Amino acid sequence: MSQAMVSEHTTESVSVSVSRSPVKLRSALEIAGAAGLSLFGGLPVWITLSGWLAYRARGSSLRDGAYNLACAVTGLGLGIVAQAAAVKLHPALGLAALPAALALAAVSALMMNWITGVKNIPSYLIGIVVVFAAGMDTSLDTYLILTAAVSVGAFAAALADFIHQVREPEVQQ
Repeated sequence: MSQAMVSEHTTESVSVSVSRSPVKLRSALEIAGAAGLSLFGGLPVWITLSGWLAYRARGSSLRDGAYNLACAVTGLGLGIVAQAAAVKLHPALGLAALPAALALAAVSALMMNWITGVKNIPSYLIGIVVVFAAGMDTSLDTYLILTAAVSVGAFAAALADFIHQVREPEVQQ
């Protein structure tokens, strides 16, 4: 789409881009779907949206999204361990316990990159941040609730990717 813009001195062509609009609409629908599913399931919406964000962190295929979700869930586990470490270290370190635990979690995420070969620091860190931001007790129940919420957000994004993948051959014909 192009429009001529006229001022009193010059005439120049202005290009209007509408190619990104379907992507923005699709993202808005994915986010709304993730929020709706989380409300339906009684899960925290912000954690579900962080799952959507983790799914979209790197890559744009279903396979990439699955790796991203796996790294975010692993990050949740690292965060739970770091949170437990912060509680245990607090009597000895005081206010330095939380930074020490976060440093432990960050080093653990870097080690996961090295050990597994899946180089996805953003998704690991999303999982770690979710645990500390949620402020929930350190327990298996907390891990499972957070995993469910993150997975619901990733599912909403994956569903849109799956529909797009199925419809793509139809559009090309």
